[in-house]
Amino acid sequence: MARNSDNDMCKEERKRESFFKVLQRVDISSENMRALPYDFVRSFSNNELSRKMKIKARWGSSWEVEICKNPRFYFMEKSGWEKFVSDNALGASEFLTFTHKGNMRFTVNIFMQDGKEMLQPPQSMSFMASSRSPKREQGIPSLATTIAAESNGGGNYKRKLNFEKKKAEESHNSKRTDKVFSVQRESAGASSSSVTEFSMFIKKSYLIYMWFPKSVQSIHMPKQRTIFKIHHPNMKKSWNVVYVVSGTKSSFSAGWKGLAQEYPLAVGDTCKFSFIKQHELILFVSKP
Repeated sequence: MARNSDNDMCKEERKRESFFKVLQRVDISSENMRALPYDFVRSFSNNELSRKMKIKARWGSSWEVEICKNPRFYFMEKSGWEKFVSDNALGASEFLTFTHKGNMRFTVNIFMQDGKEMLQPPQSMSFMASSRSPKREQGIPSLATTIAAESNGGGNYKRKLNFEKKKAEESHNSKRTDKVFSVQRESAGASSSSVTEFSMFIKKSYLIYMWFPKSVQSIHMPKQRTIFKIHHPNMKKSWNVVYVVSGTKSSFSAGWKGLAQEYPLAVGDTCKFSFIKQHELILFVSKP
């Protein structure tokens, strides 16, 4: 009986095994960053370590991450780890604790740089959205006007109103088509003053983190961490990149290095970012 009690206690202790990570501004996807502590791993069997880790956040979202091994240590598989980092907009010196709950299930607690715990998923800033009140299209008569014309027995006037309404709708649709064509043309690289855009010159350090000057940060970028989707101009490739704000500085962090390698970017390139949605960009690159 005592032995069973000891075994149960041992199992409970293993369930509560935990480790922490500090996501400093280094290569957030390196094997060292993804490594599992040796003292933590040695309490698990090879069979357990062959399973996927299931990481669950305080608000219920979860991620499955494979466990890999090199000659020195076990570590979390890159794509699963990067998905977890990207979804939570991490990369600004957050403090994370991973607590084992049994069967390779973990709860993660995320503490921000200011010491506050993240209790809900990061919210994207709607920094380009503006409130617009619905307006009646000019030249299109209201229903009340049509009813009034009918009640006055004006059959000819009614036909005239319908004709003018149809004409106004055709004009409106024509303008809408022109607008759609204009947006598509701008997405293909044509310049337009109506498109929000900014340019950055690539320095060596910008191949790892893209730091924004205050002029760009204050005018174009949100005031809190946001996940941006950045497209190649051919729209066949896109990257999720975490935008982080730390004090008076801001940068593209997690995901940016991968973009720079895959696009690829090089020192001396000029990058033009054009907004197509509130947190969606097309990246045009000019070589020197």
